[in-house]
Amino acid sequence: MTLTLSRTLPQTSTRMQTGEGAFRLAQAAEPFIVALRGWVCDRYTSGGMQGASLLAHATSARLNAPVLELGEPESAQNLMWRESLDKATPYLRDVGGVIDEIMGHRRFPMIFANRCGASLATIAAALRHRPDAKVIWCDAHGDFNTPASTPTGYLGGMVLTALCGLWDSGLGTGLSADRIILVGQRDIDPGEQALIDHHGVTLLTAHKGHIDHQALLDAIGGAPVWFHIDTDVIDPLYLPAEYRVDAGLSPQAVQDMLATIVEAVELVGFEMTEFEAPPTRELREPIIEAIMTMLSPLWIANL
Repeated sequence: MTLTLSRTLPQTSTRMQTGEGAFRLAQAAEPFIVALRGWVCDRYTSGGMQGASLLAHATSARLNAPVLELGEPESAQNLMWRESLDKATPYLRDVGGVIDEIMGHRRFPMIFANRCGASLATIAAALRHRPDAKVIWCDAHGDFNTPASTPTGYLGGMVLTALCGLWDSGLGTGLSADRIILVGQRDIDPGEQALIDHHGVTLLTAHKGHIDHQALLDAIGGAPVWFHIDTDVIDPLYLPAEYRVDAGLSPQAVQDMLATIVEAVELVGFEMTEFEAPPTRELREPIIEAIMTMLSPLWIANL
């Protein structure tokens, strides 16, 4: 599949279903906004597929940039990791190709995805262009299980180990464990914790809903950063998520952390996952507005 970027900025969104072959996008300047709406490992709800598109368009309104929507929402399916991977792989290969094209044209990818499983493709593609990047992974969970350690069989819980080459997803590797910074985790399986410890992954837990910024900067060590955030890292008091874990970060804590990062180091890509869109506009709009405020350091960085 070929993606061609022209110099003409479109005034409307571009929507593509995977498997269409060659397609054309236009983007005159950074950032490049992508909504990943296709099924990856959506077990219980389809809200994340809708949520990805909503956040992408809200971001577009703030940055006056077009949105590329990949895939079409479908019903949730409670599949084990192997079935999920087999079903999602064609779509994820297309996603990886798009990220390759975006980064190959030196654009800044801003990705909104339904599930963390999409990072099997997005981060693998990004690392082909920026192998020097560290990955900040903000999530209530470690997502550092393997097929051998997982107690649930959930594909989204073993993304980082695939990227590290601890098992073969077929979608790419390129990430060393010592370049992962886990932030805000508070629900880690025992076997997963053993893997984190064994492979020397940095783990920064929250204290009273906040992250130690100096510890974060020390862990980054001046390296460029790919920033991943799952909405469940935020306390469910503030944001809906499919996998809820209490005692999370506040939106203000995330906003402050982003501000610290963009002021200190190069941000090479951003992705947000797992936003469970409430069913009505009245419920959605204030939450989306709160998320946009939380992400505002990105708007400033790209103006």
